[in-house]
Amino acid sequence: MRKITVRLNEKDYFDFLLESNEYSNTAEEQIYEIIQYYILIRRRRVKLKKNSKENLDSHL
Repeated sequence: MRKITVRLNEKDYFDFLLESNEYSNTAEEQIYEIIQYYILIRRRRVKLKKNSKENLDSHL
C-alpha cells in the first residue's frame, strides 16, 4: 500500500469536505471513490482500444 499526501489551501479543503459530506463520505472516502472511478475509466479505455485494434486487425 502507498501513502499519498495532498496539500490543499483551506478554502479548497472545506469545499471538498462539503462535497464529500453531500455524499455522506469522509474526505478520505471521497478521495478513494474518485481514484477508483478514474482507475475504472482508464481500464475501460485500454480495453476499448485493445478491442478496437483487434477488430481492425481481423479485417486486414
